[in-house]
Amino acid sequence: MIILKKQISQNITVAIWQIAESEEFFFNRLQLLPEDESKIRNISLQQVRLQKLACRAALAELLGTPKIEITYSETGQPQIEGYSISFSHKKNSVAVAVANIPVGIDIEELSPRITNLYTRFMCSEEIAECDLQNLQDLYYYWCAKEAMYKWLTHKNIDFTEDLRVYKKENKGVVCKTHTLQFSSFFIENGIVVVCY
Repeated sequence: MIILKKQISQNITVAIWQIAESEEFFFNRLQLLPEDESKIRNISLQQVRLQKLACRAALAELLGTPKIEITYSETGQPQIEGYSISFSHKKNSVAVAVANIPVGIDIEELSPRITNLYTRFMCSEEIAECDLQNLQDLYYYWCAKEAMYKWLTHKNIDFTEDLRVYKKENKGVVCKTHTLQFSSFFIENGIVVVCY
C-alpha cells in the first residue's frame, strides 16, 4: 500500500509503497504489457517479483490508471510514454518517481555496513565534508549518487570520479558537465533521495 505520496516540485511526484500484498493482488490490479508480465513471472526470487510489481502499482497510483506499459531503454532504464520514471527498492518497500523532466530516485535502509564502504563511492572532498560517524550523512551521499546514476542515460560511470555531491547545497554534478538538484527525506529507518 502507498504509505507516502509527495510532490517534490511542480514537475515531480514520488510514492513509497510498503509491500504487504500477494503477487496475485498486483497481477489482478494491474494491466501490464504481456512481455513485462512474463519477465516478472519468470523472476526466480519472490521478493524481487513483489518489488517489481509494487513499483508498477505505485506508478499506477501516481498516474491514475492500472494500465502500465513499461518498456526498457538500451541501458536498462524503465520507461513509459510521456513521462520520465525511476524505481528503487529496499526489502519490503519501493520508491517511484514520475516526472516530466529526467529524474532519478533511490531508497535505502540505514545500516552500519556503509561505514566500511564509503571510500568506494566518495571522493576525498566528499569525505572531508561528511560526518563519517553519521549514518544519515553517509547514506545521503550514497543515495544521491545512486539517484544520479539512474538519472543518466549511459552507465559507464565511476562513482568517485564522475559523480560529485554537494550535500550542503542539495546538488550534484555529473561528469563535470551536468548540475542536478536533490530532494531528500527520511522514512522509517530509511532515506529517499530524488535527483533532477
